[in-house]
Amino acid sequence: MEKLHKEKVLRISEQLKKFYKQKKKVLIYHGTTNSTRRQIFLKDASIDTSDLNNILSVHPEEQYVITEPNVSMDCLVKATLLYGLVPPVVMEFPGITVGGGIQGGAGESSSFKYGTFHHTCLEYEIVLGNGDILTLSPSQHEDLFFGTACSYGSLGVLTKIKLKLIPSKRYVQLTYHRMTSPSETIECLKNRMNKKLDFIDAILFSNNSGTIMSGIYSDKKKLPIVTFRHAKDDWFYTHAEKITNKHDTWVELIPLEDYLFRYNRGAFWVGFYPFKKFNIPFNRFTRFILDPLMKTRVLSRLLQAINISQRQIVQDLVLPENSVLEFLEFIDKTTHIYPIWLLPSISPPGNDKLSPANIESDLIIDVGVWGKISGDHGFMIDINKKIESMLDKLGGRKCLYAHQYYTEEEFWKIHDKAWYDALREKYFADNVFPDIYEKTHVRERYDFSFKKGLWEILKSPFKLPVHR
Repeated sequence: MEKLHKEKVLRISEQLKKFYKQKKKVLIYHGTTNSTRRQIFLKDASIDTSDLNNILSVHPEEQYVITEPNVSMDCLVKATLLYGLVPPVVMEFPGITVGGGIQGGAGESSSFKYGTFHHTCLEYEIVLGNGDILTLSPSQHEDLFFGTACSYGSLGVLTKIKLKLIPSKRYVQLTYHRMTSPSETIECLKNRMNKKLDFIDAILFSNNSGTIMSGIYSDKKKLPIVTFRHAKDDWFYTHAEKITNKHDTWVELIPLEDYLFRYNRGAFWVGFYPFKKFNIPFNRFTRFILDPLMKTRVLSRLLQAINISQRQIVQDLVLPENSVLEFLEFIDKTTHIYPIWLLPSISPPGNDKLSPANIESDLIIDVGVWGKISGDHGFMIDINKKIESMLDKLGGRKCLYAHQYYTEEEFWKIHDKAWYDALREKYFADNVFPDIYEKTHVRERYDFSFKKGLWEILKSPFKLPVHR
C-alpha cells in the first residue's frame, strides 16, 4: 500500500514540476466536494488527487492512523473501530473526507474538547508548487503545518495525514435538555463546558424552542436505544424536536456510528426543502420512500448538479461566545431561518491563521444557518453581504466552504495577508496555485437547472467514490 502511495505522490510531484516551470495556475480536483461552489476539472490545468483514497495503516498501541486525504469519514471510522478507536473529531456527514475536514476547518460536537478536525492531525505530507515533497509537523516546517489548515489547497497538495485516535465505546449516551430562548441556550452551553462530557451541540427550532444535546461514550445500559441510519428511522432533528416538545430532559443510547453520522439523512434539515418545494407531505412514510435521495452524498451531488446553492443561505459563522446572542438576533430578524445549529468549540494553540476558529476567545460557537429565503439573485447576494458585515462587526469569521462575497480589501482585513503571502512565496505556491481569495470568492452567477441536475442524480443515485 505504501509503495502505491509513493507512486501516486511522485506522479503529482512530476505534474507540479511541469506546471511550475510554465508558471501555470492549476486546480486540485478531489472527485467529490461538500463546497457550495462548483467543482471544475480542467484536463490541462488540474491535479487529479481523487485516487488518494486509501487508509495506509492503523497503529492501535500508539493511537494514530496514517491515511490519504480522500478517505471518507465513514470508511475511516469503520477502519479504526476495528481496534476500539475513533478520531477525536468526526464530521457529521459520512462522505466528508479527511482532506476536506483539514482544508475546510470542520468541527463537530467533540470540538469543545479538541477543537476542529485539523487540530487532531499530527503530521502532513504535502507536495509543493515546485514538486518538492515535504513532511510537516509542529516541529518540522511548523509555519506550513499550521498554515495548511483551511488553506483550501492554495499552499500545496495534501497527500498523507497522520491523525490522532482515542478509545471509543459502543454507544453514546445522549441527554436532551429543553431550552426556551437563545439566551438560555447560550448560557447553558457555556455552563455545561465544565461537565465531564464527550459531545455537545444544540439546535434552535425557533426563537422560543431549542435543545442542548450532551453525550458521553457508554457501554450498554438500561436505556432506550435509538438508531438514525435506517430508512424507517426518524431524521435526527425531527426526533430531537419531538423529544423537546414532550420532555424537559430525556436520556437515550445511540450506537456510536448512528450518533457520529446522525445528521446524514436529511443533511441536518436541508433535505426538508425539496419536500416543501414540490408540495410533498413531510412524514415518516414519504421520508422512507425518498430515503435513497435524502442522504448527504446524494444531496451534495444534487446541490452541485443543479447549481442551487446561490438560491439558499448555506453558511457556518463562527463567533466569540460574547457576540453570539447579538448575531442570533440579527439572523432572526434578517432571514427568519430555523432550525439553527449551535456548535461550541475551543481554538487550541497554533498559528492556524486561516482557520475560522482562529478567534481570541475561551469559547467560540459555530452558528449553522442553512435555509431558503425568498428573493432574486441580487437579493441573496445582498443578504450574504449583510451577514458578512455583521459577522465582521462582532469579531467573527466564516467557514469558506460557503459562498463569500467580500471585496479583496474586506477579506484581507480579516486574514493576515503579509503572513499568507510570505508562506506562498517561501513554499513555491504563488505561481502555481490560486490564492485563497481567488479560490473562495464567488464572482459568477451559476446557471440553475433543476431538470438537468435531477436527471444526473436519477441516472446513478448510488454513484459513490471508492474508498479502500
